[in-house]
Amino acid sequence: MPSGRAFYLTERLWQLAEGLPVESAPINAIPEFDEDCWFGGRAVTCRMVASHADRIQKADLNDTVILSADGRLMDGGHRISKAWLNGLTTINAVRFRVDLEPDYFGWDPTR
Repeated sequence: MPSGRAFYLTERLWQLAEGLPVESAPINAIPEFDEDCWFGGRAVTCRMVASHADRIQKADLNDTVILSADGRLMDGGHRISKAWLNGLTTINAVRFRVDLEPDYFGWDPTR
């Protein structure tokens, strides 16, 4: 079994998530909101933060986030961040009933 964080091609996720029922997901119940999902354990620069701040500002809260069967974030970190910054405690999400095979595996934060 490969190790590291599972990654999914966004366009594939969107296609497979079409038609899933929308639910209200508590932001605090999404583990990735409190994990390093963007920087790979590297030292973070102001430029890196600014780049993500720009993406957060541009995020569209009308788009749902995508969760795995066990509630892990598959797509939508910038939308979750924007919702939280706007004082929201929940976000619209769709959830797969069965976990998908990842497209690839990346860095392992435990190493």
